[in-house]
Amino acid sequence: MTHADMTPPAGREAFARRVLHERARIMAARGQGPADGTAGRLLVMLDLAGQACGVDLHAVLRVTDPVWSDMPRRPDCPPGVRGVHGYQGDLYTVFDLSILLGGAPLEQPGVMLLLRSVSSIPLGRIALLASAALGTAEIAGTPTPLTPSGFPQASLPDGRSLTVIDPARLFSSRYVGV
Repeated sequence: MTHADMTPPAGREAFARRVLHERARIMAARGQGPADGTAGRLLVMLDLAGQACGVDLHAVLRVTDPVWSDMPRRPDCPPGVRGVHGYQGDLYTVFDLSILLGGAPLEQPGVMLLLRSVSSIPLGRIALLASAALGTAEIAGTPTPLTPSGFPQASLPDGRSLTVIDPARLFSSRYVGV
């Protein structure tokens, strides 16, 4: 093996390898509950202009580069709509997650999450824009303390906290008016 073969990959390739490694570890651990008996919840960790967020891994269909087509703003559009994105014959409405959480619009989103279709979300297929994807993390149990916006906070094993985003709650009439 040469030195070039042992050099760690950079950028997107490193992120893709890390996510694949984490998914392989997760799949290998299926059916093996934590030693203390608490149920874990897997999240895709996001950076949102410096704020840490997590979306349930099972709600995410795909993590991709932020590509969308701008569309004219209609007066009845929910806040944060940035445009549309076509993927495998389906049309996704693209939302700026920062705006949906009450923040400023993202200047240059770095990642787009395509969410799985959920019958409780009346908008159909949805994509979320964020600053960056930071991999996956497992949190123990269900976080309970709520932020003022109504989203729970979770603590990671390293002591950091993040806002846990539930897509069904995020797109309820209380938050986006649909």
